[in-house]
Amino acid sequence: MQCLLENFCFLFPKYFFLGIGGLSFALGFFSVLWPQQSIGFYQWVMERINWKVAPIDLPREIRNTRILGAVLVVLSLIIFFMASSRFKGGLC
Repeated sequence: MQCLLENFCFLFPKYFFLGIGGLSFALGFFSVLWPQQSIGFYQWVMERINWKVAPIDLPREIRNTRILGAVLVVLSLIIFFMASSRFKGGLC
């Protein structure tokens, strides 16, 4: 199978996965440190598409946001290490 981006094929997968890992790490870190602001950000995004979202049990929601943020940080670090070790050449 021929690469669609022949001239940039050796760069694309690594930077794509590093970008996903960076964005995921930032979002997870934000959720661990400031869960209430993370919940507010989610509510703001949902209001933009005309959905109203409100937590039923706020302390439980904050706890779950912190836990899932920590899981997201771990998964994004795995993506970082996989992308940096796997894509070391002209892979397409």
